[in-house]
Amino acid sequence: MELYLFIALFLIYILTSLMANKAVIRKVFLAAFLISFVITAAAVGFLRLSNQDVMMNAAELSWYYILYLSASMMAALGVINLWMFRRQAWKILFAKTSEENTGKEEDNSRFS
Repeated sequence: MELYLFIALFLIYILTSLMANKAVIRKVFLAAFLISFVITAAAVGFLRLSNQDVMMNAAELSWYYILYLSASMMAALGVINLWMFRRQAWKILFAKTSEENTGKEEDNSRFS
């Protein structure tokens, strides 16, 4: 399943790199990262808050603990990265691309 997801995302990247400019590619993949981060953080939160007892053997329990630990670390690192790069992320998501700029805005953007 993960291999199909990786291949699909790689093909989407190839197609967007051929058909779109860099600003659009950055917006698409940053938005995808943010959405996946929110979903992962919510899933970890639900796992932590539900405290459900699950009948598993020792091997399954260790694998689920590793998955839970890695997802928790990813969520924590995601929060840190979003805080560190909040201005850049805001600029990427909400900045106008060169096609959206008109007149003087386009001339000034070349020199900054």
